[in-house]
Formats: sequence, structure tokens, C-alpha cells
Amino acid sequence: MELKNFLTEKRLERIDAVLEKRTRNLTLLLEDIYDPHNVAACIRSAEGLGLQEVHVISKSGAFKPHPKVVQGGGKWVEISGYRSATEAAQALKARGFAIYAGALREDAVPIQSLDFGGKVAVAFGNEHDGLSPELLALADRVFFIPMRGFTQSFNISVATGMGLFHATEERRRLLGASGDLDPADKERLRSLWIEYSIPKVELLKKELASRQPED
Repeated sequence: MELKNFLTEKRLERIDAVLEKRTRNLTLLLEDIYDPHNVAACIRSAEGLGLQEVHVISKSGAFKPHPKVVQGGGKWVEISGYRSATEAAQALKARGFAIYAGALREDAVPIQSLDFGGKVAVAFGNEHDGLSPELLALADRVFFIPMRGFTQSFNISVATGMGLFHATEERRRLLGASGDLDPADKERLRSLWIEYSIPKVELLKKELASRQPED
């Protein structure tokens, strides 16, 4: 018996609907975010807006997003970690990504003026200092999110949500669709997400395997 038979039709339809809107050509790059709540909130926003990948630079090593804030969003996306901005930028650019860096400086342009029709990694820095000079030097474009009040900057998780929302909407406007997974990728993720949707799936798989007739 296949694992999908243990899910409702409604759940299977939800998995297929999410796959149709999933993208690998827009991704999020976070650099040295201190607060695990903020990391988790950014990952949750990325997943909710259809991104399949999140990239995290953590000079101290592995990071641990707060599980209560992620609310399961972390298991639906693929998270890659790096020890330096150079390592992250080289990995992304080798795959054809342009890096758009969020920062308040003189050469920054409004996010609305950027082209999101190609492969783009949207980068945000930590809560206190923003992005490092190292990453800004490697960025293809520097942008800001326009504000109308006295406050000069948004909370990192708010800025991430707003920036990615604009990027996904702009991609849909330019390309006519938000999803871009190839058939093989969709099938692989579908199988994975079916497993993630079944409680105690490993025990179930062992039970099913034990039922298989011996040769």
C-alpha cells in the first residue's frame, strides 16, 4: 500500500496546489540574524510565500530557529548554511542567482524598481548592523523598502515578509505564474511532503515493509 493512501484527498490536493506555486528561482538569504525568533519568522514567511529554499549565513556555525515561531514551516523548505558571505554568494552566483541586498545607503534604490523576472536571492542582515560590508560588496543591487513615517527601519522579520511579498507578486506579474519547479522536482517533493504529513511515518513504513511477501 502506498503512503499517499493514508492521507485524505483534501490533503493530497493541498500538497499538489502548493507544489504548483513553489519556486526555486526566488530565494531568501539571511546574514547573522541573532534572535532565533526572527530567523524562524523569516523562514515561515518565505515558506508561506512559496519559496523552496532559504540560505543562512552564520559565522558562529549552525543556527537554531525557534520551533514555536516556525510552526512547522521549516520542514517544508530546504535550508542551506554558510560560514561567510563570500561562501554564500559564490554558491548562489554559481547557480545563476543575482543578489539583491536590503540596506539603507546612498546608492540603494526602491525595491519596486528591481527586476524579479530572473533568479534572485533577496538578502537581509542582522537586527543591529544590517548586512556586512563583505556581502554588500558582492551584491548585484542594493535596495530599500520605502517608509512613510519617522521610523527608519522595519523589524527584520517584517522587512523580509514585505520584501518577499513584493518579489513574489512581481514575479507573478512578469512571468504569469509563481511556480517554476520541474516535473522531477515536483515528484520528489510530493513524496517527501506526503511522508511529512503522516504522523509517526517511520513506524508506518516499517509496518508496511513487514507486510511485504518474502521472495
